[in-house]
Order: sequence, then structure tokens, then C-alpha cells
Amino acid sequence: MKRIEKVFLILLSIAALQAISVANANAQTDLMMQLDADQDGLISLKEAVSNTELLRNFGLIDQNEDGLLSVEEMLASELTPGNDNELAAENTVEVSPNDQ
Repeated sequence: MKRIEKVFLILLSIAALQAISVANANAQTDLMMQLDADQDGLISLKEAVSNTELLRNFGLIDQNEDGLLSVEEMLASELTPGNDNELAAENTVEVSPNDQ
């Protein structure tokens, strides 16, 4: 395979992964918009009640244990409904207790 073909394939692969990542982030944003009744940018346990799968894994997704799910926490967890396991691993975000 010629060098230019390899470079093109690599660039195409990167673009595809980025498109998938953006689509995944949009899906999580849609879930956030759907469940975030008070529009504070976070999903509380009370708001998560309408999504059984999210409610079931709420405590595992809530990395900083503040009782609220942020978009970052939802993207970082493979347990979030609609998250692709590979993308969740790639999008792992460290959330410290001070990030509130």
C-alpha cells in the first residue's frame, strides 16, 4: 500500500471516530434535555426515575457521588443508556468532588 493511501486511511478513520464521538455526545445531550426537568444541566435521582436503565445504574454513573449526573459523568460511563462501550472508555473524564 502506498504511503499516501495509508495516510488517507488513517485520516478517514480519525474522522469516523470523531463523528461517532460527536453523535454519542449529542445522544447524551438529548437524554439530558429529556430528563433535566429543572434545566440546571444535571440529572437528579428524582429526574432519573423516568428512565429505568439510567435509574438502575445511577449510583455507578455518579462518579463524584454528589447525587447528580452531569453530561461528563454520563459520557464517561459505559453504563449510561445509549453509550457505546468503546466510546465510554475513550471519553473517560476524571471528575473531582470540587467540580460542582
